Amino acid sequence: MPTTWPDASAETRLSAEPFRVVELPARRVGDVNRHAYADSASLRRLIDETHPDVLDIHEEPFSAVARQWLRAAPLDVRVVMYSAQNVDKRYPPPFARYERAASRRVAAFYPCSSQAASVLRGKGFAGSIEILPLGYDDATFRLGGQSLDSDEILLMLVGRLVPEKGVTDAVRTLARVQTVRPARLIVCGDGPEKDRCRELAGSLGVADRVELRPWQQGPELASIYREAHVLLAPSRPTETWVEQFGRVIVEAQASGAVVAGYASGSIPEVAGEAGVIVPVGDIEGLAVAVTRVVSDADE
Repeated sequence: MPTTWPDASAETRLSAEPFRVVELPARRVGDVNRHAYADSASLRRLIDETHPDVLDIHEEPFSAVARQWLRAAPLDVRVVMYSAQNVDKRYPPPFARYERAASRRVAAFYPCSSQAASVLRGKGFAGSIEILPLGYDDATFRLGGQSLDSDEILLMLVGRLVPEKGVTDAVRTLARVQTVRPARLIVCGDGPEKDRCRELAGSLGVADRVELRPWQQGPELASIYREAHVLLAPSRPTETWVEQFGRVIVEAQASGAVVAGYASGSIPEVAGEAGVIVPVGDIEGLAVAVTRVVSDADE
């Protein structure tokens, strides 16, 4: 892995693991698909040292770093790769070439959703595909004590505070629930929608019911999940992006929260039958559905 990664949720100090972790200097750190290791030869040296039977590249097939690993791997090493890309994109040079080369070289893919699997098949990959949803740490994310007998209903939204994440939709949902019973919304994350979120909450009369918190590390985030009655996932698709998985969905469900969101990207697939799903952009429908859930014990 790269020595450093400029992300608010990244570990500044490596956690203890029961296996060896190798950190290597990288260029363009923070750029998921265009970062690359500074010394390509170090990858081949690492492969020669470890003699792997299988090389698992947890990167997208069109990425620059995946290209580095594939060029470093001897032909007798079997290669499997991850993919979360669930939009059928056509990439400019050289990334389209990297993607085609990966498709020819890789023995199997383990995408995190059926949509991502469909994209791989649509682009001609004929090898083995096994959908492996992203997991969570069950030592950290465990059931809370949420109850409809609580004095107030706690709603929660976690993620980048950008328009496509539906932050303002979450505020409008809070305002609707608040008309039925006391409620509060905790928003964990950062981004340009923060000020708009505050302004909308003020105009709707729920400014004192919205709490904006910065990115939270695992244990801190887990403690909020265990109090939350509902995790909101009102993500909206753009021309180039739809929700690829939504790890917050499985973390919240493991913590006893109900997930309510839009039928966008992988949200319905990941949330499953336990999810409360409405059409994309149906703010009124989302608000009504959440209000029903927090007013009816059977729901």
